[in-house]
Amino acid sequence: MQRDILLINDRLDAGGVETILQNLSAYLAARGDRLTIWAYYGDRETLARKYPAGVSYRRLPFWDGASRRFGPKWLFQRACRVLFEGFLLRLKRWDAVAAFKEGPSMRLAAKLRAKKKLAWIHADYSQFHWSACNFRSDADERECMARFSRVVCVSEAVRRSVADTVGDPGNLCTLYSPINAPAILKAAADHPADCVHPAGKPLLVSVGRLAEVKRYDMLIGICAELERELDFELWIVGGGELEAELREKLRASGARCVKLLGARENPYPYIACADWLVSSSRSESYGLTIQEALLLGTPVAAASCPAVAETLDRRFGVLSEPDRGSLSAALREILSHPELGVKCRENIRAFYDRDSLWEKRLAAVAALFDG
Repeated sequence: MQRDILLINDRLDAGGVETILQNLSAYLAARGDRLTIWAYYGDRETLARKYPAGVSYRRLPFWDGASRRFGPKWLFQRACRVLFEGFLLRLKRWDAVAAFKEGPSMRLAAKLRAKKKLAWIHADYSQFHWSACNFRSDADERECMARFSRVVCVSEAVRRSVADTVGDPGNLCTLYSPINAPAILKAAADHPADCVHPAGKPLLVSVGRLAEVKRYDMLIGICAELERELDFELWIVGGGELEAELREKLRASGARCVKLLGARENPYPYIACADWLVSSSRSESYGLTIQEALLLGTPVAAASCPAVAETLDRRFGVLSEPDRGSLSAALREILSHPELGVKCRENIRAFYDRDSLWEKRLAAVAALFDG
């Protein structure tokens, strides 16, 4: 049966959350559902490039954004919120509405009319409860969640963090995000000009947004120290708000082993080229890049956080304590003992379950729209 489905997110394209949204959109469109996407950040070119044909897009909610309290912009935003969220957007009744991220997307979706409402949470609330500023209180956020049929947490660690932080609304469930294994394997076969393994020394690669939570300043400092005794390279693939600051830190450190490659549309050849993927993040909701590395056969060295500890099989990598000294010791260990990487690669080939990543997970997510 064809369904009229609305998907709400803050962005059409940015990172892992949006990749999952794009994959789900393709799956739902392929089975014949009519899709509409609301996102404040996006454009028609991105829609055409990243989403299936026929998806409708509207730049909503356009009334959100920073403003001075009681100023003209604030008054305009408040008037639009009352008019649109309270009346105009409620005129249509959808078969299903899905808020694909916590915060404003969830708050808006909760007010709409639909036979079924779904919401996704991608943040570890114990470490990064950024959505709190969108609600009057934790109880207000919990009450918003309770208006949905299901609130999907992308790991058990996320589910526990939500229940511990705002309380259990009674409809939380855990579903790991689908990972498009065939597409990733195909993309990894590309050969960018700057993706050449350095001769005679190990290569570490880290992929992620250059944001505070990823702790790349700490990782650069660790590698600057290790460079004094070990010969290796670290490539950091990603862009973000801290890029200029990190480039200055790298320049000041004098480290020659670290390269900031900037954002890449296709990061997978760099991951596949690496001897190890490194994660220095203080918090992860699931650790999507870690699973992508394992899919490509690359071992992982990661600082521990609840979601990474939940999803990283110790046969496939090294998990350190989250502090600087422990991560430094873990990197020294893998750089000094290449046989650790060999053993992890053998285990990945033998035991990592690629087949469970894509179709089974995608079908489980899609079933939420049907059941």
